Amino acid sequence: MLETIVPEDSEHESVVKKSGKCLARMVSEDLQMARGIDAKGKRRDGRRVTETQAYNQTPPDTGQDKCKSAQELFELLERVQSSRLDDQRCVLPAYFSQSSREERRAAERSDSTSSSSREVLERLLETPGPYPSLVLPPAGYWGDTGEDRRNSQSGPEAIPSPEPTYYRHHFLGQEHTNFTGWDEVLGPVLLSLKHEPNDEQTRVLLRLRTGTLQTVIPSTNTPPITVAKAVCADLSLSSLEPVLAPRASRLIAAYDEHSIVRHYKFGVLLQKMGQTTEEELFSNRGASPAFEEFLSCLGSRINLKYHKGYRGGLDTQFGQTGDEAVYQVHKGAEIIFHVSTLLPYTDNDPQQLQRKRHIGNDIVAIVFQEKNTPFSPDMIASHFLHAFIIVQAIEPNTPNTRYRVSITARDDVPMFGPSLPNPPIFMKGPDLREFLLDKLIAAESACYKAHKFAQLELRTRSSLLESLVTELKEKSREFVGAEEFTSETPKSESGPGSRFIDTVRKALIARVRSQEVKKHEQDAPPQINGNPVSRSSTFGKKSSPSSPVSSPDIHTQRLNSRVSESDCSSLNSVELENNDSDTGLESMSSSENSKPCTLCLDPVADLSQEVTRLKCDKLHLLRQNVTCQREIKRLREKELALQSEIATASREILRLRELLKDYNTDASNI
Repeated sequence: MLETIVPEDSEHESVVKKSGKCLARMVSEDLQMARGIDAKGKRRDGRRVTETQAYNQTPPDTGQDKCKSAQELFELLERVQSSRLDDQRCVLPAYFSQSSREERRAAERSDSTSSSSREVLERLLETPGPYPSLVLPPAGYWGDTGEDRRNSQSGPEAIPSPEPTYYRHHFLGQEHTNFTGWDEVLGPVLLSLKHEPNDEQTRVLLRLRTGTLQTVIPSTNTPPITVAKAVCADLSLSSLEPVLAPRASRLIAAYDEHSIVRHYKFGVLLQKMGQTTEEELFSNRGASPAFEEFLSCLGSRINLKYHKGYRGGLDTQFGQTGDEAVYQVHKGAEIIFHVSTLLPYTDNDPQQLQRKRHIGNDIVAIVFQEKNTPFSPDMIASHFLHAFIIVQAIEPNTPNTRYRVSITARDDVPMFGPSLPNPPIFMKGPDLREFLLDKLIAAESACYKAHKFAQLELRTRSSLLESLVTELKEKSREFVGAEEFTSETPKSESGPGSRFIDTVRKALIARVRSQEVKKHEQDAPPQINGNPVSRSSTFGKKSSPSSPVSSPDIHTQRLNSRVSESDCSSLNSVELENNDSDTGLESMSSSENSKPCTLCLDPVADLSQEVTRLKCDKLHLLRQNVTCQREIKRLREKELALQSEIATASREILRLRELLKDYNTDASNI
């Protein structure tokens, strides 16, 4: 039969109709040739017949001719259904596919690999057993069956990475020192040193973006920067700053322990005898008694509706992910298992996406084999699944129930413990549960070191370390005082905000100076005999004869210094105290600490009001600056979003052009 998928587009309906007409014409020609009629509608005896007569033409009524005609008809139908069917098949246009050409090629390669593995498994199943529980693909995975382990590559030994709780056990609550710094290449640096008086040694913890380095050196008076460069020779910073903020050790301990995982989720698949495809594994509906017995070894069966612990993405309110699950608490960590037979089954869905979206997003999965059958790790297509633990039951549901365990993982996943015994067979009981749970947790920790997960971990660790170093510096400045504590900060900290503050400060100083000059010109005293009368006060019209002479430059210098000091106040402060408005003019009439005269009180009050007004203007300008910076940030984000949309649209246009080109090529071939 000719099975075609006709799209709703009228253009493609016409293509299908043309293909059907062409096929019908070819069938007609073949039938005419079978009845002895040529292409011009003539018989072999020279008489011309119509197409209807050709179809209605019957051979002589003999048994031999009837058998011959029937045989020719069947041969004709067989030939039409084989070669002509493939030639006239209607192909769905390319632009109906939502995936790009590269994605289709990658999917084709993956399908070819999985199909080749399936063929290998099918050929293996055709041979008499017993069969190996694990069959590795040609490349991409390593396996461990307890007998033939992969030899680890030998190389230079690096400084071992410490446990996340190393700082809490050896530093927190004890006398030690912490230092921060910023390297131009390696970024933020955090160093912890602790002197051990009994052993005359010093514990060193150096935190970088790439990881944490730990070592022990003899106790000396070596500067911290030298110790840091001895641990990591790639450091190029010139100095380190001490961390003097209270409760800083708790922040550092929280950073070190951010990688500790207390919740795990693992997939559990059932593989029955002879199953060699992913669809067959996910389509198993009922759990066999051997599978139920194995699930009881992993953990306890819980009702999701009443479960209050870690749920691992399962629905605990509406039951959309099933009613039950397997749950276990192991060494303080909560573990939940995504069991394929307990997840909902969807009719008319061979891929069972409701199940695969949970198990396919796990990092480690268990494959339970109720009978002796082979498994290949590339049977399941997933970007996240990196390790499999294959468990094969031996004499299930008997007092002598045993389980054979095999391990497989991708090539970029390092070996992980605990090691399999030789032979890798476990009796049913707590020893099996302890081994499997330890192996599952260690497998997930090892998978984090694979290339795909290592990139994500590096990005997270870099962001957290940068935030921690910045926070420690700010808290140290607040605790010690910003004027007394100077530090080496990255170049990114000196931005447009600091330049704007300098500009405002210069404008305020210039404004005060210009107003002061105008005041001097207005209040300038008359000259006597060509010599100006000396003034004891810049703003006073009269001077006290007993007061010494003072220079206006001295007052200007004092005023500028006071204004500069007032400008160095906190940008976030909106309180204006009387002491902050002090300009130092009370001592202008005398070089000693004498009180100002009554004639100078009014000018001092006017100047104080002017300084207060200038400070208010300064705060107003700073608020406007913050508002403008927020608006600029919003516009930049909008610009980036538009650029991303433009890039997406450009890629979509290119894809549509390629699809249109492919469609035109296919249409011309038809």
